[in-house]
Amino acid sequence: MKTKAHQEDDGARDAFLAAAVGLWPVAKGSLTQTRSPCARKNCKECASGRKHPKLIFTFREEGRLRGLYVRPPQEKLLRRAIANGRELERMMTAAGRGLVIALRGEAEG
Repeated sequence: MKTKAHQEDDGARDAFLAAAVGLWPVAKGSLTQTRSPCARKNCKECASGRKHPKLIFTFREEGRLRGLYVRPPQEKLLRRAIANGRELERMMTAAGRGLVIALRGEAEG
């Protein structure tokens, strides 16, 4: 009985899973720094027009664009999670491409 090429490639699956384990934490979205006024009446920053910096994590949830405030100490971890998410997406795209190429080879053979 002949085994299908995409099923016998356990090495590729194991390599993918081993690489994915190192990609934690993971997030899909973007981090943006904006400026907004505060609620204090006599704030010098707001009066000068500079306002206050804040970080917003923007993502999609159920087709809708959402945003969450990020505290400054959390920025570094969230940036790493976003980078990990982009790498995981790249790996998934490459795996899908490899699967289609393997399936084409089966159809021809």
